[in-house]
Amino acid sequence: MRLLRLATAIAIGWLAASHANAGDGKGFRLTIDGVQVGINPGDTLEVTTKDGRKVQVELQRSDTVTFTGAKFSFDHDGKFTVAKTDLGDGVQQYALMTPMGTGIIIQVYKGLNPSSNTDVMLQQMVQESITGGAKISKHATERTLPSGSVLKGVKAETITDDDVMEYEIVATGRPEGGVLIATFLNKENIPKEGVILDKLWSTLKVDF
Repeated sequence: MRLLRLATAIAIGWLAASHANAGDGKGFRLTIDGVQVGINPGDTLEVTTKDGRKVQVELQRSDTVTFTGAKFSFDHDGKFTVAKTDLGDGVQQYALMTPMGTGIIIQVYKGLNPSSNTDVMLQQMVQESITGGAKISKHATERTLPSGSVLKGVKAETITDDDVMEYEIVATGRPEGGVLIATFLNKENIPKEGVILDKLWSTLKVDF
């Protein structure tokens, strides 16, 4: 049986996502009447079109964005980006990471139901912390989505002298495929970033 895998370049993918030509340091390219300019969210620019007209353009991020992947969708804050990684063997991974270290990982599998492998994913995620001396506690958990679908898995905490990390890994599927969702955040960041995970669970749709 194939084991669930966790991409090692999640953060790298997040940093690289949505970046445009690095020449002018702008994050996006905007084309108006064939004229291309670099622009960042919040910028207001005056663009001269090919016929000499001057037009003012502004780029703003949406407060909430709906990300749609293979067999799932969820809402997230517009200032974040979801990075996609092909892990091979029919496994697609989607990851959202914040600068504070809160993360959402969604893996979509073909030909494998990941429902019984949430503990394997947890082990991969906490292995480095445990090796470094962290203590772990865990228990079974489940999530009921707005559609009524129930995802089952495991919830855990790793505790060190410096911090407490919270993990949740749940999954659903059939023999022909499935979806696994993993979240993690530092417990001290719940007041600031717990809303990110709340939005995930209140809007997540899974087609399995």
